[in-house]
Amino acid sequence: MELSFNELSVYPLSSDVYQANEKMKMFSEAISVARKNGFNIIRSCFDTHQIMLSEKYTLSQWLYNNEISRDHRDLIYGIFTLPFIIEGDEEIEDKYIEANYFFEDKESNFEKKECLGLASAFLYETLSISLTSLLIWHKTKLEILIENKENTIIEEVLNISKKDSYQDQSISEFIEDLGVVNLIETQINPDEKKIHLADHHGKDELQNLCNQLKYNSYVEEMRSMEWCRGRCNDFIKKCHKDGVVEIVLYKTDKKYALLVKTTGRNLRETKTIAEILKNDFD
Repeated sequence: MELSFNELSVYPLSSDVYQANEKMKMFSEAISVARKNGFNIIRSCFDTHQIMLSEKYTLSQWLYNNEISRDHRDLIYGIFTLPFIIEGDEEIEDKYIEANYFFEDKESNFEKKECLGLASAFLYETLSISLTSLLIWHKTKLEILIENKENTIIEEVLNISKKDSYQDQSISEFIEDLGVVNLIETQINPDEKKIHLADHHGKDELQNLCNQLKYNSYVEEMRSMEWCRGRCNDFIKKCHKDGVVEIVLYKTDKKYALLVKTTGRNLRETKTIAEILKNDFD
């Protein structure tokens, strides 16, 4: 499993190497607990030689500082991975491009800034991990602003920064829920599931698929879209955290598309259901 590094938490830089080392001690202790809970990767927008701890002292230099306990350094060797969005993850790439992500904290006089790591944590529905450069990064819940063409919404990202972070109920419950995915089945009878198809040449093909999908216990409703645009070479085009799966008849000339409302309650559940649909109907 993966964490997302909050690159904003490097600021303000530590005043000296001693202070930076103390900050990294807390960080490594937080990673120690994370590793025990199955988190073995920290996805980041910067490499270790680009992450500054204090002036002229990088995370990479800290990793090779023999004055630092090997136990602390070994916890962090190889855990940072670039980029902050997995290469080839078209679904998350599209969601990131469709909006702008910012963090600000007026109470702490932290000005509005783009937040790549916190955006990554939100999009992947995982935890962010922060350095303890400011008191705000000690918080286990950080609010981000998501701005798109229509509006601005506020979403919450769970955050860890020290070993005590795991005592927070929200964090502990989140980790407990990372086990087996518990899908719920719909109570709607197959013949009562709504099917909305536009009257175009692909209607017969879509109707045939819907007639099969309606018997799946996780499918609630189906609605046709215009034919697929952009990346359309797979049965599953996108999954949404509200339970909607975009399906493409990618083997047809027009690549007709279908919106399928499922019982998924979050992105993880929706992706699991999408994989079931792909295995059964592709």
